[in-house]
Amino acid sequence: MPRRFLCLACAITLGFISAGAQAFGESAIPIVVELFTSEGCSSCPPADALLRTLDATQPVPGVRLIVLSEHVDYWDDLGWKDTFSSHEFTVRQDVYANVYAWLAHTLRKW
Repeated sequence: MPRRFLCLACAITLGFISAGAQAFGESAIPIVVELFTSEGCSSCPPADALLRTLDATQPVPGVRLIVLSEHVDYWDDLGWKDTFSSHEFTVRQDVYANVYAWLAHTLRKW
């Protein structure tokens, strides 16, 4: 999934959640943002920086972002082991990928 589309989808989702929370006069709604990353991944530092920015700025009114940086282990085979990596995070990412692939396939049928 292209990064721009993913960011747009997140922004739209957070916007709807924020609007809903404000409409009902509720306090900040906690939203979990998970980033699957690795120290051995050359394209991960910009995503890591974005996650830190989201955490520091909390840019969505009515929402409290809870950010998680989850280090996967499939980059470890390239010669440098990420000391924070866990196979459990890799499995979690695979589960998400399978669920979203099924959901995308199902929604395309509509």
